[in-house]
Amino acid sequence: MMIWELRCANVDDYSMAVPLDKSDISAQIFRVNGEPLHWGKVPRIGFADSSRKKHKKPPADVSLMQWGVLVLNARANEVLGPFLSKFGQLLELRSETGLDPGEFYNEKEPTTHYFYNVTHLVSCVDAEKSERNRLGHIRREVFDTSNVPAEAAVFKDPEMARTRIYVNDAGKAIIEELVASAGLTGIECGPPEPRL
Repeated sequence: MMIWELRCANVDDYSMAVPLDKSDISAQIFRVNGEPLHWGKVPRIGFADSSRKKHKKPPADVSLMQWGVLVLNARANEVLGPFLSKFGQLLELRSETGLDPGEFYNEKEPTTHYFYNVTHLVSCVDAEKSERNRLGHIRREVFDTSNVPAEAAVFKDPEMARTRIYVNDAGKAIIEELVASAGLTGIECGPPEPRL
């Protein structure tokens, strides 16, 4: 059995979701560790675009906000939500309009997006055999698949919960079929890429 990373694809082709309220950032409400999150209010996001004005990058159906998180638009939530919600939370985000057009991608109206927080934990990373960087963080995982379920699953390992979302072979097949059937952009399942 293989373990794949579920992640945003083509991050250079799409704008990135960014929190708009500094209080949300300082309160660390987006900090993921495999545990459920509880928000008192719906956070506001925008979509940062560092490209030149002539070549604006739109948001993807599944956008990057931070490692270990997916941000789904309404269409992606409709397609992927029934499967993904079995393994975590899909928490509402509100994308805002009327932002500085030089910095943010402007949608015509405020829309709802969904912050995917995976809460299904499976110990699958062999911390002793994995390659570490000079700071001691795991750079390249070595997997122990003995705890990974055979049925389709999306999960996080406790050691990597802040930066990685994993999927098994059966889960990868379901996600890839859903993504292809709906033509969703910005999401892929691939071999885990080494971290710096």
